[in-house]
Amino acid sequence: MTIRDVVMKAIKEEIGSDIAFSIECQENPKRGDYSSNAAMALAQKQGKPPLEVAKNISEAIFLKQKDVFKEVAVAGPGFLNFFIKDEYIYDRIKEFVKEKRKERKKTSPFSLKLRRVSVEFISANPTGPLHIGNARGGPIGDVIAHLLEETGYKVIREYFHNDAGAQVGAFRDSLWHWYLLACGKESHMGEIQYASDYVKEFADKAKGRFKDKFIKKKDGKERLLQFVFDKLLRENFETIKAMGIHFDKVTHESKLAKLKTKKVLDELEKKRVLKRKEGAVWFSPGGEYMKEREAVLVKNDGTYLYFANDIAYHKEKFKRNDVVVDVLGEGHQGHIPKLYAVAEVFGFPKEHFKIIVHGQVNLLKEGNIVSMSKRKGHFVTAREVLDEVGKDAFRFFLLAYSPRTAISFDIDLAKEQSKKNPVYYVQYAHARASAILQKSKKGMNLKNAAWEILQDVYERRLLLRILSFYEALEDTARDFEVQRFTKYAYELARSFTDFYENVRVLGGSKNEELARLALVKLTQKTLARTLALLGVTAPKRM
Repeated sequence: MTIRDVVMKAIKEEIGSDIAFSIECQENPKRGDYSSNAAMALAQKQGKPPLEVAKNISEAIFLKQKDVFKEVAVAGPGFLNFFIKDEYIYDRIKEFVKEKRKERKKTSPFSLKLRRVSVEFISANPTGPLHIGNARGGPIGDVIAHLLEETGYKVIREYFHNDAGAQVGAFRDSLWHWYLLACGKESHMGEIQYASDYVKEFADKAKGRFKDKFIKKKDGKERLLQFVFDKLLRENFETIKAMGIHFDKVTHESKLAKLKTKKVLDELEKKRVLKRKEGAVWFSPGGEYMKEREAVLVKNDGTYLYFANDIAYHKEKFKRNDVVVDVLGEGHQGHIPKLYAVAEVFGFPKEHFKIIVHGQVNLLKEGNIVSMSKRKGHFVTAREVLDEVGKDAFRFFLLAYSPRTAISFDIDLAKEQSKKNPVYYVQYAHARASAILQKSKKGMNLKNAAWEILQDVYERRLLLRILSFYEALEDTARDFEVQRFTKYAYELARSFTDFYENVRVLGGSKNEELARLALVKLTQKTLARTLALLGVTAPKRM
């Protein structure tokens, strides 16, 4: 149980569990360590003055929890400010140091009986190199997987290779057009949707390697497409590896369509959730998610649409997992109710199916937005950005905002080596802590550290920040707002920097020096653990 949990429990014992309220960490130590609007929430329900309610709650909590709280003060229009006893903080730090990671598994966001989790992310349309918009889902999905593993789950990282459908058909026709021209042949393909340089380059490579071999083959167009798709997938997975990401399972839509989709459609037919109209087959389950809505699964020419294959894919995921998490790219909001309807049809609980749709990425370079249109060919690949700013800045910047919001990725800031760059600032804090420990050349046992010596305001704030690690971990694993964890990393680095700039670590009395070195060591370990969960390097020198 975290300190915040203790505060929340104390409040609920006084006002009940049916009142919604918030608890926030206080930045100003004069106003306490935690603050809550609980009294104002209860006052609104009871129709009483907030200050009167706050006074009664604060007195009751303090009388019952004197071993935890030094003071429970009332501020402003009725806020409750909680001042934690120093002795209680020292006791919690000792527990934090002794606690083994496996003992935290009980804090998992889902039932511990649900052991196996699928996290699908990136799953980019394979009609071109991975761009920064697709790539944003990479760090988001990977960190969600890390956090779920940290809280006790067996996680399978999944990639769905969308090598079928209308987009693929348009790409195939465009590629064939450029291949014909490269071979000195005429093309009568009509409108060409993909005119990017990279498509022409692939056509030229195919011509250089195979001459006009594909033109002579009956299935030459498909063979050419497969050649390019294999190459694109290989290159994109090299980029994904450079992002520090691996996948445990890759599913090809084309193979799924051949082996699974028909069987799943037959099953849906038996469940009476399909409708035939205008020669096409429609998904029409009704219910909460698709009331008065329908979705085409099979065109009147018998062609499967993407959603039909996606249903087959999700049925497979529901079958082999207890929890399923989808991280989808921008523009997929309309897909959410359809997927929840699919889960309902197959009896998979909604609370075990989480869908995150991340916002778009605007790439800024020298203050200008860089265009990213695959079809027009004006875009910057994820690999180009990775090579320019490095893996750590790439991941941290894409994780620094709520997944659901659009963001601007400032390349110039990501490359800057100053405290203005958040990832540099956090990594520098870890390197500084490492340098202090290296300079001291003193071994220490954190379990035997005299934490009670640490009574300076900066020492106390740093101890509290370390203790809030599990608050950040559990909250992020619960709602997947990954920016909370980058914020925690930054705040921990800031608390350590404030401590470093205001407290003399080396050169005091022997006991003070050892206690402060222990605090530096614990900070270093917590920063390293936080950065590892973010997939960011924790350097010892910078």
